[in-house]
Amino acid sequence: MGAEVRVGPLSDFPDGGLTGVAVGGHRFIVGREGDEVHVARNRCPHLGFSLTRGPGGLRYEDGIVQCPWHNSRFDVATGVNLDWATGFAGRPMPKWSRSVIALGRKPRGLDMLPSTVRDGDVYVVVETGT
Repeated sequence: MGAEVRVGPLSDFPDGGLTGVAVGGHRFIVGREGDEVHVARNRCPHLGFSLTRGPGGLRYEDGIVQCPWHNSRFDVATGVNLDWATGFAGRPMPKWSRSVIALGRKPRGLDMLPSTVRDGDVYVVVETGT
């Protein structure tokens, strides 16, 4: 069972941009394209670090967010992982070192959440107890 949480007014999220927000003890990223929004937990599935803050800084372009910690890239609309652990602290690393950076973890996508825009506000459904 999920609970609906108001994330904020649509106008708080720039068109074509990605914004990190904290609401009710949850951290989200909100990607916006026109009137459509996509919401995921603001944590990389590799080690759980923020996707909006880190040594590599926020990197978001054409609907793709890049982890500022180990450079994995994710499609914000689908959550799909496009590549896995290609660097460290925002810097690219040689292909041979990727398994070391990955720390034995298998590639995973973002934790996407159902979201809607209603009456000019963005809402997301979170599982109760998470």
